[in-house]
Amino acid sequence: MTIIDAPAASKMRAVTPFWYGQAARGVSAGILLQYLLAGLGLFHDGRFWSWHGGLGLFLLLPIAAMAFAAWLGRAARPLRWWAGLLAVLYLGQVASIAIGKSSGSGVLQALHPFNGGLMLAVSLVLLAKVERNRSRAVRAGSA
Repeated sequence: MTIIDAPAASKMRAVTPFWYGQAARGVSAGILLQYLLAGLGLFHDGRFWSWHGGLGLFLLLPIAAMAFAAWLGRAARPLRWWAGLLAVLYLGQVASIAIGKSSGSGVLQALHPFNGGLMLAVSLVLLAKVERNRSRAVRAGSA
């Protein structure tokens, strides 16, 4: 006969899906690569700006997937706040450069790299939380 310890069973958490961790890693690395591409476009060759824009557009996919999974799925639900914040910052990133360019506002355009730094910080916090969740699951499985 198996006895289940009720407090231990109530503390069990869903493990963040593998793809979610990969997306979190990819977003953090992608944001760092964005800084490199912007620097290369500014100081080396202007053709890197198109790569910067293309990668920025591509980052919409993992950011949106993580936000939807956090709001709609059970396993990633504890990450809702951070995934939602990252999605809002992404929208601010696109808006700051698009509206800044169309209106000629240097202030809005200057917010673009600042907002990128905020996105990097949030993506790293999100990645740390995903890794902590997965390590807890591994430790609980071996105990």
